[in-house]
Amino acid sequence: MKKTTLTDIAREAGVGVATVDRVLNRRAPVRPDTEQRVVQAAVRLGYRFDRDFLSEVAAVSLNGGPLRIGILLLSRDHSFYDSLARALEREAAPWLQPGTAIEFVFHDIHDIEAAAADIEQMSQRINVLGLIALDNARIRHAVEKAAQKGVKVFTILSDLSPCGHAGYVGLDNRKAGRTAAWAVQRLSGKPGKVGVIIGDNRFLCQETCEISFRSYLREHATGHIVLEPVNSFENYDRAYQITQTLICDHADLSVIYAPCGGVEGVVAALRDSGRKQEITLICHGPLKDEQLALIDGTLDIIISNRLEELAAAVVQAMREAVEENQRGFSSSHSSFELITKENF
Repeated sequence: MKKTTLTDIAREAGVGVATVDRVLNRRAPVRPDTEQRVVQAAVRLGYRFDRDFLSEVAAVSLNGGPLRIGILLLSRDHSFYDSLARALEREAAPWLQPGTAIEFVFHDIHDIEAAAADIEQMSQRINVLGLIALDNARIRHAVEKAAQKGVKVFTILSDLSPCGHAGYVGLDNRKAGRTAAWAVQRLSGKPGKVGVIIGDNRFLCQETCEISFRSYLREHATGHIVLEPVNSFENYDRAYQITQTLICDHADLSVIYAPCGGVEGVVAALRDSGRKQEITLICHGPLKDEQLALIDGTLDIIISNRLEELAAAVVQAMREAVEENQRGFSSSHSSFELITKENF
């Protein structure tokens, strides 16, 4: 593997080589936000830090005490959540004390009691929590209790109704939904029926995507008939089954929009149906084997999260909340990109 140079890091961070040298070799102080950009760029490029450097950065940067991070995600069996977990590990590494790591807990989408219990238990050991969970009263109660103990809680990708949490980091889901509808308007040809597949009705991010998707098509009078959404529960097998049902029940199905997890099951069902060339598939990602699905024409457009950028934004929000003991609610939107077979 090619060795990462100061020039590489400077280019990635958008600063000069001298600034990178000052940060990594501790030659002179720089602004905290500049230091963060340099360190995070170095992490993304695989730069190998000296252990003493990591200890010093963590000690200087976190005046509110060392970061003790807990992360609650859906099942790691889903490729998206596994990739997100690894991105969070990479981005957090420079800011953790030596010998410490993020505490990850993975939960089934509908095991609400277990997820709430995990939040309550982790809040005894951590000072900042990031989570992806359904907007359920039991989950919100656990989050509120954690916040009352001083834990800074951030929702990732899907927000919760107000419950004392410190903030949200993720896509602007209204923009994502309207972008998907714009693509339908431009790509799908003759109007027909549109299937919408979401993970669960209580994922606020997917609810917003669906509402915005419908709103755009209605606003522009495209003539498409948007069917009632069906739930994949973020599960491959379930997504395969409901996609098969959609295709069998609607001979005039022209589009599937899937702003959810388990999209690999949707891709497999559409590929097996023999109708992949006549049905436009737009999904959120990244997802496993997405390039092959784009190449063979099963998948048309991915509204793809930039996971490294998302993870960096999550860690930055956590650091600022702990260091400055922030009060109130903050919202940080990460960007997405449109992926087709011509630009991956």
